[in-house]
Amino acid sequence: MSDIHFGKMIHEELRRQRYSVDWFAKQMGSDRSNMYRLLARPHLNSEFILRAGKLLNYDFFGEASRLLHIEKEESL
Repeated sequence: MSDIHFGKMIHEELRRQRYSVDWFAKQMGSDRSNMYRLLARPHLNSEFILRAGKLLNYDFFGEASRLLHIEKEESL
């Protein structure tokens, strides 16, 4: 079973919604370079993921659950 890469999920959603990492960093109270470092991580603090989800109106935990369910189904 593979790990869910939350940083990549958030970065992809930013691109999908056409937001820049700079914009996202400012909204999250950070700076661009630090945010790129954070988004490179597969495992992030759950509070950060929840805040990102609220800001982007996206359920990252629900998406992770869906991906794990699909992976489980494919392994049967």
